[in-house]
Amino acid sequence: MVQIKISILTISMMVLILVVPSLHFVEAQDVRPITVSMGVYIVNIGRFDVGTGSFTADFYLWFSWKGNWSLEGDASGKAFPERFELMNGKIDKITLLDSSRNLPGGYNYLLYRIQASLTDPVNLQDYPLDQHNLTIEVEDQILTISDLVYEPDSQSGVDSLVRIQGWDILATSISSKTREHLYKTTFGFPNQNHTETYSRFVFTLPIYRPVLSSLIKTMIPIMVILLIAMISFLVKPENFGPRISLNVTTFLAAVANHLNLTASIPPVGFLTLADRLMISVYIVLVYALAVTVGLAAISNERRLLLVKRLNQTGGVVAPIAAIILVGMQFFL
Repeated sequence: MVQIKISILTISMMVLILVVPSLHFVEAQDVRPITVSMGVYIVNIGRFDVGTGSFTADFYLWFSWKGNWSLEGDASGKAFPERFELMNGKIDKITLLDSSRNLPGGYNYLLYRIQASLTDPVNLQDYPLDQHNLTIEVEDQILTISDLVYEPDSQSGVDSLVRIQGWDILATSISSKTREHLYKTTFGFPNQNHTETYSRFVFTLPIYRPVLSSLIKTMIPIMVILLIAMISFLVKPENFGPRISLNVTTFLAAVANHLNLTASIPPVGFLTLADRLMISVYIVLVYALAVTVGLAAISNERRLLLVKRLNQTGGVVAPIAAIILVGMQFFL
C-alpha cells in the first residue's frame, strides 16, 4: 500500500514537472505582442503647399498578421489592427477592399483604399533648392507595443504614374519603417501612473525641386544684376550722374528680385539660400556704389591717377567678390 502511494506521488510530481512549464509557455505565448505587417502603395499625390506643408494622398493600406482575427473579449468583432489612425493628418474617405481571415499559413488580411489630407513640417533653409519628406504615419488607437508591433512590408511603394506639380520624386530614397513612440502623459486616466508606448509605421516619400530649372530661375536674374553692376566700373568716374544712376537702379532691381524670389514661401525666422544669395549681391552692389561715391569725392586734377587706379582695382575686386560670396552660399 505504501509503495502504491509512493508511485502515485512520483507520477504526480512528474506530471507537475512536465505540465507546469508548458502552461507557463502557453501563457507567455498569449501575452507576446502580435506582429502586424503593413504597407502603403501611393497612387496619387495632390498639390503640395510648401507654405503649410500640407498635401493630399490617395493610397492603398494593408495589414497582414498571424493569430486571432480580433482581440479576445472584444464584442465588436473588429479585426485586430482595424482601429488605426493617421498621426499626421485625417482620413477623408476610406473603403475596405478586402477582409480575409484564416488564409493559408494562418494569416489574416485587410486592404483599404484611403484618401487623406496630411501635413508634414517643412525646412526652407535650402530654398529654392529645398527637399522635403512627405510621410504617411500610422498608429493604433488603443493597442500599445505590449499588444501590437508594426513591421514594414517590402511591397510598399509609389505608382510610376504619380506626379507632383513643380516637384520631382527621389525614388531611390523612398522608405518605410517603424519606430516606438512614447506619450509622456497618462491622458488623465484615473489612478494610472505610467505612460504608454505605441508602435508607429512611417512611409516616407522624398521630393525635391528640379535642380536645373530652379538654378536658372534663381541665378539668371542675379547674374544680370551683377553684370550691370560691373558695367558701372567702365563708366568714367567724372560721369558721376550716369554712374550713380546705374548703381542705384541695379540696387532697386536686386530688392525687387529678392521680394519676387521669396514671395512663394511664408515668412520664416531664418535665412534661406535665396536670402543668402541676395545678401551677397547687396554686398557687391554696396561696394560698387561706395566706389562711385568715393571716386567722386576725391576726384580732381591732381588725383586723376589715383582715381583711375582705384576704379580699376574696384573693377577687379567686385567680380571676384561676387563669385566668392555667391559660390560660398551653396556650401553653407
